[in-house]
Amino acid sequence: MQRSPISGPLTLKQPDIPDSNSLSFCSDVSQGGTDSAITEGSVSAKPLKVGLLIDSTIQPRWRGKIIEDILSSSFATLTLIIKNECAEEAKENWIRRASNVIRQRQHFFYKIYTRLDDLIFRTEQDAFANEDIQAYISGCPVLKVKPFQKGFSDYFSEPEIAAIRDYKLDVALRFGFRVLRGDALKIAKYGVWSYHHGDNNSYRGGPPGFWEVMEGNPGTGAILQILTEELDNGKVIYRSIAPTDSCSVRRNKNNYYGQATEFVSRKLRHLHQLGPQAIQDDPAEPEWKPYSRQLYKAPSNWEMAKCLGALAKRYLAFKKSRWLSREQWILAYKLNSDPTAVDDTYYKFKQLIPPKDRFWADPFPVKDNGKYYIFVEEYIYKTRKGHISVLEVDKKGISGGPRKVLEAGHHLSYPFVFSWNGNRYMIPESAAARSIELYRCISFPDQWMREKVLMEDVYAVDTTVRPIGDLWWMFTALKVAGTLNVFELHLFYSDTPLGPWQAHQRNPVKTDIRSLRPAGNLFCRNGDLYRPAQDCSHLYGYAIAINRINRLDTQHFEEVEMSRIWPKWAKNIERTHTINSAEGLTVIDGLMLRRKYRAN
Repeated sequence: MQRSPISGPLTLKQPDIPDSNSLSFCSDVSQGGTDSAITEGSVSAKPLKVGLLIDSTIQPRWRGKIIEDILSSSFATLTLIIKNECAEEAKENWIRRASNVIRQRQHFFYKIYTRLDDLIFRTEQDAFANEDIQAYISGCPVLKVKPFQKGFSDYFSEPEIAAIRDYKLDVALRFGFRVLRGDALKIAKYGVWSYHHGDNNSYRGGPPGFWEVMEGNPGTGAILQILTEELDNGKVIYRSIAPTDSCSVRRNKNNYYGQATEFVSRKLRHLHQLGPQAIQDDPAEPEWKPYSRQLYKAPSNWEMAKCLGALAKRYLAFKKSRWLSREQWILAYKLNSDPTAVDDTYYKFKQLIPPKDRFWADPFPVKDNGKYYIFVEEYIYKTRKGHISVLEVDKKGISGGPRKVLEAGHHLSYPFVFSWNGNRYMIPESAAARSIELYRCISFPDQWMREKVLMEDVYAVDTTVRPIGDLWWMFTALKVAGTLNVFELHLFYSDTPLGPWQAHQRNPVKTDIRSLRPAGNLFCRNGDLYRPAQDCSHLYGYAIAINRINRLDTQHFEEVEMSRIWPKWAKNIERTHTINSAEGLTVIDGLMLRRKYRAN
């Protein structure tokens, strides 16, 4: 059932059994109002008219995917093709060809590296494979434009501008031409949209996705912007950060270009549903952020030699570490006599280290009849599959278990335990089964029965639910199709945790891999609602970001990072990615390296 946005202060429902995996409860959470909510009927139901600026009908696959999405949508239609006539002439320009020969000599090592990288790391779903889009655009009017060229910029003549405006375009997508200037930027009601494959706050210029790998930057960004006269500083309407591939530029580009193909259809859908506010200033975007780095260019032969040396050194160090050591997730916990206390000085925690043949991760604590239990993912290296186990703990350490409590034919992890209507429930991560499944406890803590499947045909990880206001909210990270390891945060809401669950209007609500995957239950402190999230840039589960939720309703979601939990709380800890608390028991996990070989 569609509900209106939550009005007034945001409140948390109190279940009749303590929600024993939450850090704390609060009765009132400060929340922004909903006075700017769109009312029904305020946006036209007509599909948006989209124009396409191209140099040729031969386009890379990632662009073809965007065109396919537009053609198959109900909210947009392809209305006009604007073809660059100067692009064909440029192929015959002998001065340009001579200039390219000189440039290739200066970047010879880069060209060789690119070809080898493409050959070694080419994937089946190749975002850059060329295809002819003629079949997609057949029947669509084509308007040929011969722009006036000045430097690196293209200008349209007044007759050309007038001819384009006759089609009353809502949006123009730039898949060709050079830097557009003048009235060429005003050919569509909502502007000319263009990609920049790189985080424009850190990387301007190019080549796309190259310097992030060579410099070891953990995240690679992409933006969709409305072009302005100011080069490299358009109005950003969509931004994402994907994890950087540490070894291959080709694989890195294929990953984050694959994620970026979704930007256009999402913003067109939002624009169709919400009107102009869909492209208004994003509260997550800074009002002013100076760019204080260099303009990146293709590396010279000497720069490429240094890059390859650094890349080889990093790769060999990684291989050496994996040959000598094995990664193992462990637990650390602290008990406090005060049931409302949440311990946050992690070097004081007692470590629980599993046997060498397994790891324990994703801890969710529960207090029952005066005893403390920790539900965990228990992963056996030999079988390469996880199941859910439970440990009983006291101040001295493990007092019982681990005992296996839930196993399936597929991998299970992240045992999110909560209470509702006198029962305990668990939502374990079951991404391998492409589903979100709910289990009900029959006999605590050992017997659980599958109650129902909440969602099907979704690759969802770290699903976390919470009653907020008059609704239950689900926070879950969904994998982006066609990528190796890119996830995005999606929100769903329902009257009860049993569903049915309705998608948030602005899904995905977060696309920055540095702070989106749930890292435990939401919690309250001093009247504010916080959401722990994993930093999965470069390395999975590296750190935990603590985000304060400033606004949450069926049309809006705003949060801001307030602090971080770094994997520095013990000398042997390399990463940390889940934290929870229950009535005086706080538990966190951490990844350590255990030596495979030891001298006698």
